[in-house]
Amino acid sequence: MVTHKKFPSIGGRIIKSAIAVALCMVIYYLRTLLPIGNGIPFYSALAALWCMQPYADSTKNNAGQRSIGTFTGAVYGLLFIVFLHTAAITSPVIVYLLASVMIIPVIYTTVVMNKRNASFFSCVVFLSIALTHSFDEGPYLFVLNRVLDTFIGIGVGLAVNEFHIPIKHRNDTLFVSGIDDVLISDSPSAVQYSKVELNRLIAAGARFTVSTVRTPAEVRTIMSGVDLKLPLIVMDGAALYDMKGKRYLEAEFLPRDVSTQAEKIISECDMHCFVNVMYDATLLIYYGEFRNIAEKELYDSHCHSTYRNYIRSSLRRYDDKENVLYITVLAEKSKVFELKKRLDEVLGEKVRITVSLSEYKGFLYLKVFSPLASKHEMMKKLKAYTGAEKVVTIGSIKGEYDVYISDGGGNASVKKLKKLYREGR
Repeated sequence: MVTHKKFPSIGGRIIKSAIAVALCMVIYYLRTLLPIGNGIPFYSALAALWCMQPYADSTKNNAGQRSIGTFTGAVYGLLFIVFLHTAAITSPVIVYLLASVMIIPVIYTTVVMNKRNASFFSCVVFLSIALTHSFDEGPYLFVLNRVLDTFIGIGVGLAVNEFHIPIKHRNDTLFVSGIDDVLISDSPSAVQYSKVELNRLIAAGARFTVSTVRTPAEVRTIMSGVDLKLPLIVMDGAALYDMKGKRYLEAEFLPRDVSTQAEKIISECDMHCFVNVMYDATLLIYYGEFRNIAEKELYDSHCHSTYRNYIRSSLRRYDDKENVLYITVLAEKSKVFELKKRLDEVLGEKVRITVSLSEYKGFLYLKVFSPLASKHEMMKKLKAYTGAEKVVTIGSIKGEYDVYISDGGGNASVKKLKKLYREGR
């Protein structure tokens, strides 16, 4: 089957970059009408493009780097030209050798100022002055214009990047999105777009978070690069987790006698389970002897994570401080449904049981939760925690969410979120 490459759309940053360059050219043209040096628009355009970053903080950081680098390089360039004229050095070979040696103090100055990221720009500015205009009759005006060109570009870049059309935002609404088939996309460019746009929305004041069956460790990996400030609903509603503080704010545990009974039934069915136990604010995953290859592969792929704590069941303490959050079984389809039937018969409404697909072919996940551990109940706690007046849920199961995502998620989901946040539709 032939798959056609889908090209990404032209984003706002690309459009803004073109506008910034155009403005630099307009400013250059206006400068040519004045009775002073008019500079070179190339340097303004470069500075403007360097400042066109996805986030306001990175834009200001790049602008600062460029400013310091330009000023440092210009000062050394001016001193270099003054030295050449004073010493009457006109030999190109000597000039080029001296310029090479001067790179040492140029870079060292940025190191002393603790502005190492500006060293490249310092060298570029210095060399553009030293190697291009050392033999001019009036090089001092070029130095001035070179600095002015850069600051014009920086100013244009900052102005264009920060410009936003005034729009009324729904800052009173809590937006809760699923991850799988909603935010996750197979396209690398789509993933990058989604992360950038989500961060912009959050920085603008959007109350955004996620609700997922995944663990905090999985969310941390999948949503890496997204500044999730609000608590997350994780593990299918079993807990409310604070990514910033790396702590559980709320959790619904299985009663001790119920969890003990569930583990006994699983053992009687000759099956193995992972028991997720919380001690204070630390989640521990107890495991025994694996019964199939999928369990072994799951353990091997997760055990080295800094956010997962796997411990052999032989070391389990079974004390009063132990709180079982949920139990996970990973087994063949037929065994999973036999086990579910047995658990339903014995435990009934004392537990909430879910069965879902796994990443291992032919195997399913079965999870045992407290009946109080649900996304719906945890959503109430999240709403109270954030103080939001309204909640809008976004997901891929028709009829269960306020906004239904039917196209596999990715860019379309984030665009829909932007529209909801900015327009309320």
